[in-house]
Amino acid sequence: MLAQDARRDLLIEGIAHHQGRFFVSAVAARTIFRVEEGKLTPFLQADPATGGVFGLAVDAPRGVLWAAEAWGAGLPGGAGDRRTGLLKVSLADGKILARYPAPPGEAKQFGDVVVDPAGAVYASDGGTGAIWRLAPGGPVEPRLELVSRPRGATSAQGMVLCPLDVMVVSDYATGLHRVDLAGGASRPLKVTGLKLAGLDGLVALSARDHLDVIATYNGALPYRLMRLRISADCDRLEAAETLLKGEPVGDVALVTAAPDGVAVVTGSQWAGWSANGVRNASDPGPATLALVKITR
Repeated sequence: MLAQDARRDLLIEGIAHHQGRFFVSAVAARTIFRVEEGKLTPFLQADPATGGVFGLAVDAPRGVLWAAEAWGAGLPGGAGDRRTGLLKVSLADGKILARYPAPPGEAKQFGDVVVDPAGAVYASDGGTGAIWRLAPGGPVEPRLELVSRPRGATSAQGMVLCPLDVMVVSDYATGLHRVDLAGGASRPLKVTGLKLAGLDGLVALSARDHLDVIATYNGALPYRLMRLRISADCDRLEAAETLLKGEPVGDVALVTAAPDGVAVVTGSQWAGWSANGVRNASDPGPATLALVKITR
């Protein structure tokens, strides 16, 4: 186990790692924690304007932790008009450096984030299936721009970057899609006899001749932690295996690469909330994170 917190009202979702430190986002608690000696301690500097925090991504060269943010009626603990966007957070002290709101009415709920080597930030919209991009900063203040609405996608989730300006994104309803980041064209990954709907978080580990991707699956019980082998051109899924299922990942959310494996949100507390963002009567258990060793 990496960390556990007995509070039942956090609803943790995203996780990121940088130089031995782990960061964890909380939707209902509207903050970002740091893991210290197995406990969740405050990291994000208090800001009443912050909404629910979802996926996280580290941009180490620029000293930034990027976070997907969403708030409003229908989200756990939320109220008022719906909004979403990106938070730029200092890795050094948790200060919010900038906010980048998505265009109202065009985006609904950013859920995950990934950063490319040049510093471009990509966000997936769990409410529409779209992919958005924030270009690296320059003389003009950057704004979020629409990259793609993959055909058939309705709830974009995890993303992994591929060579040749390509991305693989998981859509909760329709599975894995290949997206051309330059032009926005997309198509489903080629698969053979595998169920891909219900995948949530994705993270790519290093591999030479293919993409080695660890994925979380929470579309239907039993939930799973899976390993996917995707061709180097990100055109087809070559293999899939289940690493863990059932109780060890009983309320699984997102995942990040870690030394010797991955760190996973295994007890997110989503089970304690209804689909319309209202707390239900069930006990979601403690917020829990686990380290899983992966043989490479």
